[in-house]
Amino acid sequence: MKLENTSAYEKYAVLSNYTKMFGGTYPKFLKLMELMKSLNQMVSKNSNTFTYNGDMFVSRLTGPEITKIQSCLDVGVYNSSIEMIKYIYVDIADRSF
Repeated sequence: MKLENTSAYEKYAVLSNYTKMFGGTYPKFLKLMELMKSLNQMVSKNSNTFTYNGDMFVSRLTGPEITKIQSCLDVGVYNSSIEMIKYIYVDIADRSF
């Protein structure tokens, strides 16, 4: 399956077949995109704190680790780095993605 012409949601759906970290539904996709937006802002500021749903959190992950997760989402190809998102889920006490 060629993924270069697929939507971000379709890539997420493909990834959700390979990991328990993603639920595969569109509402969960939207939540993940909002979270990744906050995490990418954290990376761009070279910080370890991010804001999600109005609350501030300290990330256990480094900028390069967040970048690897984002790369998996952008490409739509699974690799083990996507599993690191579980640390963010624990930080924000929400695993419904």
